[in-house]
Amino acid sequence: MTQTLRILLCLCVLTLLPACQQHYHFDKEWRMWAPVTAKDSHVFPKKTEPPPNPESPWDGRWVGHWTSDKHKMLFSSEPGHGDVRCIVSKIDPYRYRANFRAEYETIFHGEYLATLYGHAHGKTLRVKGEWPVSKLFGGSYHYEGTLTPKAVSLRYSSSYDNGTIEMTRYP
Repeated sequence: MTQTLRILLCLCVLTLLPACQQHYHFDKEWRMWAPVTAKDSHVFPKKTEPPPNPESPWDGRWVGHWTSDKHKMLFSSEPGHGDVRCIVSKIDPYRYRANFRAEYETIFHGEYLATLYGHAHGKTLRVKGEWPVSKLFGGSYHYEGTLTPKAVSLRYSSSYDNGTIEMTRYP
């Protein structure tokens, strides 16, 4: 019995380690994009690299919420929804990297890295993108929407779910 328990514990730890590593990378990138202020000088861990240099008006940190058109909250009839954070960074004139962290029911969360392809029309960037996911989890998620210097509005869709993501700039 003790040997079986140890094996199960090891399997749980090995399963959770990649998730911890992924959260570390998002958190580290989130901190990197934060402006340096005197009040942050006591925060551990301290920044070891200078903040990234925004290459477009859409680069940086965004916060908001997502809402499902298809699913409901647990034990409720209201639409599924949750908080979302995103870091957008320009790859080249037509590609942007979007690193998302979304929460559901405050205890479930996931991180998603999508490439958004777009073209600027004045101060508005119209984008389309995809996040490839196993068919077991609904297949690829497709994104389409607009980014302005102050707001992001995206629609997402997959065979499992579809809905909206609305975000505003976070300092």
